[in-house]
Amino acid sequence: MKHIILGTAGHVDHGKTSLIKALTDIDCDTHKEEKERGITINLGFSHLDLPSGNSLGIIDVPGHKDFINTMISGVGSIDIALLVIAADSGIMPQTLEHLNIIRTLGIDKIIVALNKSDLVDADILELASDEIKELFVQQNLNQPSIISVSAVSKEGIKDLISEIEKQSLTVKPKTVGPVFRMFVDRLFTIKGLGSIVTGSVLSGQAKLGEQIYLLPNVKDKYKIKSIQRHGNSVDVAFAGDRAAMNLSGIKKENLQKGSVLTNKVLESTNLIDANLTVFDEKTELKIWSTVIFYSGTFESLAKVHLLNKDAIKKGEDAIVQIHLEKSAVLLNKDKFIIRKSSADRTIGGGLIIDVLPLHHKKRTERLIHQLERINQQILLGNKLIEQIEFELGKDHLPIYLKDLIDKINNTESDIREVVESSENVHVFSISGESVLILTSDKQFYKNEINSELEAYHRKYYLLEDGISTNFFSGKFNFSKNQLGKKFIEFLLLEMLSEGTLKKVGSTWSKTSHKIVLDDDLKQKIGWLEKKYFDYQLQLPVIKDIEIEARERKVSKDEFKMFLKYLMDQQRLIKFQDNYIHVDIFEKVKLVTKKELEQKIQGINLSEFRQLTTCTKKMIPILVGLLEEQKLIDIKVEGTHTIMQLKKNERQK
Repeated sequence: MKHIILGTAGHVDHGKTSLIKALTDIDCDTHKEEKERGITINLGFSHLDLPSGNSLGIIDVPGHKDFINTMISGVGSIDIALLVIAADSGIMPQTLEHLNIIRTLGIDKIIVALNKSDLVDADILELASDEIKELFVQQNLNQPSIISVSAVSKEGIKDLISEIEKQSLTVKPKTVGPVFRMFVDRLFTIKGLGSIVTGSVLSGQAKLGEQIYLLPNVKDKYKIKSIQRHGNSVDVAFAGDRAAMNLSGIKKENLQKGSVLTNKVLESTNLIDANLTVFDEKTELKIWSTVIFYSGTFESLAKVHLLNKDAIKKGEDAIVQIHLEKSAVLLNKDKFIIRKSSADRTIGGGLIIDVLPLHHKKRTERLIHQLERINQQILLGNKLIEQIEFELGKDHLPIYLKDLIDKINNTESDIREVVESSENVHVFSISGESVLILTSDKQFYKNEINSELEAYHRKYYLLEDGISTNFFSGKFNFSKNQLGKKFIEFLLLEMLSEGTLKKVGSTWSKTSHKIVLDDDLKQKIGWLEKKYFDYQLQLPVIKDIEIEARERKVSKDEFKMFLKYLMDQQRLIKFQDNYIHVDIFEKVKLVTKKELEQKIQGINLSEFRQLTTCTKKMIPILVGLLEEQKLIDIKVEGTHTIMQLKKNERQK
């Protein structure tokens, strides 16, 4: 069964609601004010069961100019437009405005119902029909089917149903897709049931019993207790349905205009890139313009920034960046409409090409070229790979496949199909999840890692170790980006398996890095080792050593490197910022262990100093090293610090 929505359009008082009642026996004017004023203010809903077995959801939208905003929120999900024109009045201002909106939103199936045909003679009816045909020629639209009807006498109703049936058979089935979205247009309470929300399902599907989100501001989950489609209880609501859902726990205050029900938390946005076309003959948009933006039931004041042109007027289009005053939950390829900021005239609309763009502060040639290319591909509906490459190229970062699906509003199977045959996109797995990155960006990160390590090895040519993973995460600003950190770990391991890198302790080093000692280096390193050895159990005076190092033409960086090299060779040992020669410390270690084996009760620091003949300043360093190497335990008794041999050392 197809899931199809038909929506009315047309000037006020041309009989849209009466015509739907004649078609379905359902009165869409359900509000008291609508009955009193005789016009539709809110969206009305009904359905029509066709001879084929398909059941159409029908949206009756207001025609009066004061309620055009409500009309816009209704047409966003329509497959077939029923443009109602009164035969005795002909084409009127809202007829043109509605037709422009229909065309801009990409609704290409239009049936014209020439209503009130019983009020005019055959000549007037023919003139009205010719006027409609001429309008469609002027608007560069395919000629519509024009059906003469009367909502009062029901003349032509069967012919209209037959034409609706014919058009419905040509509607392409909607792709279900992974993301369920439904703009909520009403919320009401039924005693004994609770809160009911209604709307048109734009994409995906929602099943009975599933958890669902209300976005953008509320991220609590609600359970779907029941679903109705066209008045009948169903287990699933599909893309193309008019659906009513009974949700547990939802309250009226949770709902705002533009709220969206989804099966996953989608990122809201205040900034979008789009293709915008102006259709109002009185309007010319400059580089910056203030408008009212509509998409689905969402409405917000917005500023439009033209990117590839300085101005556009009727019949012209441009790539724009739209700055929304309120946050919206939208997806790429969503349609939108804009009205004058005074809300008295619809001036244009178009297609969203990027819901999470960078802020384009400058209109560079490169930016314009990129946006025009991706806009062309989206408008043509092909070259998905270019859309993927564009998205990946915005931040030049890796992205989860599941997030890319949301960003470009496409299916996983389609994305996988195009990237598998692309040399420009690399797909890999992290923790069981598919990740994508531009091949050129992946190579860039590898090159940067190689360059950083080569520079490190040039500077610290005597050291075996290299650079930590955390350093690279910080270098690429991934410290707070969990996927970025995982990507760097993945990349380093890949370079390890390729033989480019080797692991040294907790660091990464180039496999090609080799330590070479010439005579000059041996002499300098030998001098530094002897210097520390000569201090024996006195605290080395670092400043004196550094002065002598400069005299020997040893730079500050080389001095630090020599110290690290001597540590790596196990010739020096470090505690905090102090170094001691290993041979000296081993003697201290030996005599201390021997003494403590004899004195199980332990010795104090004064006794330790006498035992080792060290200076007073060396005591905390030596004791710290002994404790660090887990030879002794420290305890405090009154004013004395007592050193005792660890129990496991006594058994050796």
